[in-house]
Order: sequence, then C-alpha cells, then structure tokens
Amino acid sequence: MILAALAVYLFKVDRIFLNALLIMASLVAGLPTFLKAWQASKQKMFSIELLVTIAVIGALIIGEYVESAAVTFLFLFGAFLEGRSLEKARASLKSLMEMAPLEATVIRDGLRSIILADEVEVNDLVLIQTGEKIPIDGRVISGKASVNEAAITGESVPVSKDIDDQVFSGSILDSGYLEVLAENVGEDTTFSKIIELVEEAQEGKAKTQRFLEKFAAVYTPGIMVLSVLVWLITMDVHLALTFLVIACPGALVISAPVSIVAGIGNGARNGILIKGGEVMENLAKLNAFVFYKTGTLTNK
Repeated sequence: MILAALAVYLFKVDRIFLNALLIMASLVAGLPTFLKAWQASKQKMFSIELLVTIAVIGALIIGEYVESAAVTFLFLFGAFLEGRSLEKARASLKSLMEMAPLEATVIRDGLRSIILADEVEVNDLVLIQTGEKIPIDGRVISGKASVNEAAITGESVPVSKDIDDQVFSGSILDSGYLEVLAENVGEDTTFSKIIELVEEAQEGKAKTQRFLEKFAAVYTPGIMVLSVLVWLITMDVHLALTFLVIACPGALVISAPVSIVAGIGNGARNGILIKGGEVMENLAKLNAFVFYKTGTLTNK
C-alpha cells in the first residue's frame, strides 16, 4: 500500500486516493502495535507501543498521513526482523535436538529390550552397538569401542573407550561394542544440558533490547506530559500533536533488532552460529580468542 501510494504520488493522481492508501497502510500495519498497546494499558504499563499508537492517532488527526504510515511500517518491520532472528536461532536449536538419541537398548531382569531414551533409569545396563548414538551418561563396564564425541567436546577424532571410561549422551559409537551402566539419564545428561543452555541463550534478550523496554516505561509518559505542556503553553493542538509524532522513537526501537539480525545473518554466511542477541553484543567486549587442540585455524 505504501508503494502504491508512492506510485500515486509520482504519477500525480488525485490526492484523495493517495491519502486513502496511506491511511489504510497506517491502520493495517499499526493493528499489531495497537493491540499490544491496548494489552499494556490494561495492565497499567507505559510501553513504546502505547506512545506509537497515540502518535499515529495524532498524525492522522493533523493530516500527517505519510508520517503515520512510516511509523507503523517501521514498527511492523522491526517485529518482523526480531521474528527472523528468533527463527534463525530456533533452526539451529532444532538441528541440535535432532542429534539427540531417541531409543536405547537395555537389559532388565536378564531381558533385552528397546525403549525410549527418556525411559532409561539410573543403574540400567545399556547396550550400544556400532553406529548407534549413546543415550545416557555412564561408565563402561564391558566392551571396547571407538566413540565420536564431536557433539559434546568438538573433537572430530574418535576416542577409544574401554572398561571404566566415561561416555556421554549424544556421542556416536563409530566401531565396537559397549555395555554401559547408566549414571545420568533424561534431562540430567550432558547433551540435554547443552540443549537447555542453548534454549536459555535464545530466550534471553540482548542488553540493548532490555534497556529499550525500561527506557519506554519512562520515555512514554514523559513525552505525553511534554505534549500536554506544549499545548498548555501554546494552546495549539496541531503543534502539540506534531511534537508527539516527532518524538515517536521509531528508529530507536528498530535499531536493536536490525543490528542483531544483520550480525547473526553475516555470522551464519561465514559459518559462525550465534545463539542470540546477547551473545552478539558480548562479542564487542572480546579482546582475545583462545583455541585448544581441536580448534582449526584456516586464516591468520
């Protein structure tokens, strides 16, 4: 609709049609923001969405339809970028969860059976054969095998496992045969805790985003009070509404999600997976990287 309005403007079509398109764009793009503002107001909270809603209504009243369309578009676009950021992070989590073992072969009361990995209990005897994923953390009590622990340690070279050695959930048995006494099962396994940490990293908001939310709680009522003061001093409703529209921080709110999405996207294109906005921000504080024996440097 905004592009259509631009075309109408360039071809100098009737201005009524131009204004109609901009008003429709403002209402359609602003609907999600209006709903969030309504929910926040019911909880007696001053949010940026509330300020945007008031600013858009003010812009429509004074006939600044371009401004109202631009503000609502920026907020909608910001929400889209934030969603894209979460989507990318969740895609990496999904691929990680797909690596988790689903089944386990156990011996109970002398009987061998295949059960779900989540149903394995502590002190169960778990059998792992070539090509299978290890479903628990435990100690080897019989057998000898070569185990790929890349999912846990990052070590691409398989590690030899013998009696009394520790094995970890998510590892893959490359060759051989092991009987393992289960010590940590279900959500207590090393691999499950890795997934949990990744989930927490993705749910956490970047420091800048948290600051903007706190900032909104002060900035929104402050601008509303100042707008009223402008009206009381000048007795000019148009000027007070103009001040309200100008003070609407569209660029400020969109800055954080745009920066985070750009950073995560560039990292992904270069083979670097970044687990969320907070991690991206923390990179700015680094002054050294430490690599150990499995860290392969391809460029100096």
